[in-house]
Amino acid sequence: MITGDLDAELGRSLRELAEAGKLPEEAVLVPGGTWRPAPAGGPGSYATSLPFEIARLAGRTPEDVAALLASSLSAEPWIDSAQPSGEGYLTVIVTAHALACVAPQIVAAGTACARSEILRGTSAVIRAWPDPAAAAGWDQAWERQAEAMTGRLAEAAGAAAVFPSDGERAVPGARVRRSANSPVLAAVAYFGVSAVRYRLARTLPGRTAQLAQEASASHRGADHYSAVQLAHAEAASALRWAAELELDLVEPGEKLASALDSEAERELLGLLSWLPVRVAAAARRHRPDEVPRYLEAVAAAWETCRQAAPALPFGGATAPTDLSVSSARLLLADALRLALEAGLALAGITARDRI
Repeated sequence: MITGDLDAELGRSLRELAEAGKLPEEAVLVPGGTWRPAPAGGPGSYATSLPFEIARLAGRTPEDVAALLASSLSAEPWIDSAQPSGEGYLTVIVTAHALACVAPQIVAAGTACARSEILRGTSAVIRAWPDPAAAAGWDQAWERQAEAMTGRLAEAAGAAAVFPSDGERAVPGARVRRSANSPVLAAVAYFGVSAVRYRLARTLPGRTAQLAQEASASHRGADHYSAVQLAHAEAASALRWAAELELDLVEPGEKLASALDSEAERELLGLLSWLPVRVAAAARRHRPDEVPRYLEAVAAAWETCRQAAPALPFGGATAPTDLSVSSARLLLADALRLALEAGLALAGITARDRI
């Protein structure tokens, strides 16, 4: 996706600058995982601090390095602008078409859309998903979930998978001893294992005390898990209805950007473009909770998007008469569905097509 393409262009630019004698060979770093949303930038805006590290190796100022890279990147037709910012940062804004292409790129990648090579060269221990109900308490349940999830996030970001020794491997079909007094077991019995696993996944380190409160039957807080699953199911439903209606869908082609040009659609596309970076950052920071919270932001953006720019005439909505617009919106729905499915899978949860 966009951040991966930007990394590729940065790598090319660095090699060319080194060949031209404008940067030393030791300053040709392998980009990856340094992109962040540009301050005060809209969807399609990306900023990196990489010039600071290159400047240290090259004996130049970050501003000079950022200017060199900006000049090289500006020549790319899919980049609208590239310029130094903030005394050494590099800010890039991609074209509307490049942003819209996030949707077909995700669809083409399928559930591998969350994968990258950002953590290539590192390793990750892959443990079996724990049974939350087997934990003695919330602290233990959280630790086991976080450990299993962090390993999978790192593997998705390019880390080499390392599996535990045979003595540590889970045995398929083996009975797991559960404590009848475990508060987690009671929560699983009431909410279901997936809902409890999601709550564990999104809990910040050191905040397990709140899980006991959320597991109470009387708790009336926001149901983040259901919101994410509902967004996935709604997108899947739109695709099912389109198939049953036998719509004569078309390939949007060059019309893709104009078909997905509403503020809500651009906001959703911008969020989706960060999926691989968010996964890698969560693994690197040992903060698996960042992925479910990101999925919640994506689900909220989808809710706004499907109401502002519906693909089908349901629920009182007026569908577009241009089939290229309907096709593009359904493509975005498919991308949303796959992104949420990939993100939930990295938390050990199966996405649901129906609620």
